[in-house]
Amino acid sequence: MDIMKNIYLLLATVFFIHSAPAAELFGTVDAVTGEVTVLTANGESLRVSSGQKIFEGQTIQTSASGEVHIASADSGLIALRPNSNVRIDRFSAKGEPADESVLTLFKGAMRAITGWVAKRNPSAYRIKTPTATIGVRGTDHETTVIETATGDSLPGTYNTVQEGITVVQTAHGEIEVRPGQHIFASRDDNAAPRLLAQHPGFFLRRQLRIEERIQQRKEAMQQHVKNIMEDRAEAVRENIGDRKPEIQKNREALKRRIQEHRARERTKP
Repeated sequence: MDIMKNIYLLLATVFFIHSAPAAELFGTVDAVTGEVTVLTANGESLRVSSGQKIFEGQTIQTSASGEVHIASADSGLIALRPNSNVRIDRFSAKGEPADESVLTLFKGAMRAITGWVAKRNPSAYRIKTPTATIGVRGTDHETTVIETATGDSLPGTYNTVQEGITVVQTAHGEIEVRPGQHIFASRDDNAAPRLLAQHPGFFLRRQLRIEERIQQRKEAMQQHVKNIMEDRAEAVRENIGDRKPEIQKNREALKRRIQEHRARERTKP
């Protein structure tokens, strides 16, 4: 009896493993320096290396010397700075209406260059922090979460835009951020996000070791996104073109029905 019970348990386990949905691929590690780890959905902690795949549900952590660049599956890029922690909450890039990219930055800083998911549907892209939610319209931007006041940096969320536009929302209001602008959303004050007069001080004090790679990768990725968007637009035009005879036929049939209806109306006593 115990043998049969164990067999049933084994079969049920195998069935569960094979029937469980596979996690969506978020992206591939493009560059890494220092100590960076990924916490998998089942709680396993792994050292991150170049070329490694990162999946939905995983959390990436960097040490004081760690940096990592991840090329997302929709031809975007995230650059996680030292002493940072980000989770890939939800991600899908299948070319479908349900595509989305939702990340939570718990602490530290992350530069994000959006891919075609955000280009096709800006509302499908969000970066969440403990104090704010950030949406975009075709953007290269950087989000920073400060946990403890240090010098001139107060606790809260900071957002800086290099290209495009972000919209930063909190429970107390929202603000639109344009290129060259910087905002702060306080953790402690019941105030709406506000524009800053200049770069936050921590931007000037930090030292990044692989930042120079971003511009080259950014240009290549943006060209790829542009090509994808053009290909999709062409596919839509071709689909409409293929349907033109059918559309014309339906129009002619509708026109005949209208004419027949009018003729019947005229012959009524």
